[in-house]
Amino acid sequence: LISAGRLEPGIFGIFRAVLLWPAGISDQLGDAQLEAIMAHEVCHVRRRDNLAAALHMLVEAVFWFHPLVWWLGARLVDEREKACDEEVLRMGSEPAVYAESILKVAARSIHKRWTPGGAHQLALFSAKQILERRIEMIMNQDRVRTIARQWRYLILPVAMVALIAWLLIPAG
Repeated sequence: LISAGRLEPGIFGIFRAVLLWPAGISDQLGDAQLEAIMAHEVCHVRRRDNLAAALHMLVEAVFWFHPLVWWLGARLVDEREKACDEEVLRMGSEPAVYAESILKVAARSIHKRWTPGGAHQLALFSAKQILERRIEMIMNQDRVRTIARQWRYLILPVAMVALIAWLLIPAG
């Protein structure tokens, strides 16, 4: 769906996912860049990332008071984006083309949302740091150390055991 809103391309919905595409963004991207951005969004659908995000929001609602839950949420967002970036590169997108497409989309989005003010400047600084790390990872893909498959499958059970232990063990 084409959106006149001030957002980046994104997948919305869980069971009937829809790609919201900002109006006019296609004019600013080349064919290879469009393909890379679309591949990234399709990757989110295949991985069921919105379902994972919704489940984590439920955990955040129940354990809103625990800082570990909020820290874990931020890490999960980073890992979802990293996994989709890696998949786009595995599918054959050139790192420089993909990185440039992300920068163009981000620049357009930031330009449309930015207004003077301290909170906006802090958010802009944080977004810039995240974007820099992401672009660096994409451009250095051949040197990025990835977690071995067996460790990926160990992370969720360990996190669940830690959460259950925290709930069951009485505080001191």
